[in-house]
Amino acid sequence: MKRNFAKRRRRLLRRTKEKKIFQKILQITLTIFGFILAIFLGIMAGGTFGGKVIVDGSSMMPTLSENEAMRVDRLIYKLRKPGRMDLIVFNMGKGDMDRYYVRRVIGLPEETVQIIDGVIYIDEEPLEYKYNSEYIENAGIAEDKIVLGMDEYFVLGDNYN
Repeated sequence: MKRNFAKRRRRLLRRTKEKKIFQKILQITLTIFGFILAIFLGIMAGGTFGGKVIVDGSSMMPTLSENEAMRVDRLIYKLRKPGRMDLIVFNMGKGDMDRYYVRRVIGLPEETVQIIDGVIYIDEEPLEYKYNSEYIENAGIAEDKIVLGMDEYFVLGDNYN
């Protein structure tokens, strides 16, 4: 009787050890699989909801330099509208299909924008906008008041001139 009990006990201990080893291997395998899946999903989401843009030109100096790479989030503006001072990437779409521009949002829909003596005015109030120490020499079309439509934005590069 003692022999059978000892034999059963050894068999039970061996099974318990084997079970623990199996659980450890399963845990390690699932952890590795989780990491691989997370990396794969991150790469897929980055390609679907974002992208990479290489800055071409000096219009965003000193914030962004020429040939600087930046990540673009395509999903955010499906959730909310662009806000003042956001950097956006857009395509003009008129015969320039593959050319994208990076600019800063200054005027929001239904606002009035004007640049007078180097100062940006939004609804006739001066805007605190200092991404560059240069004076705005040429207001361009903003020399006259620009009234933005319901789906229009006024954008400006940080390199004013």
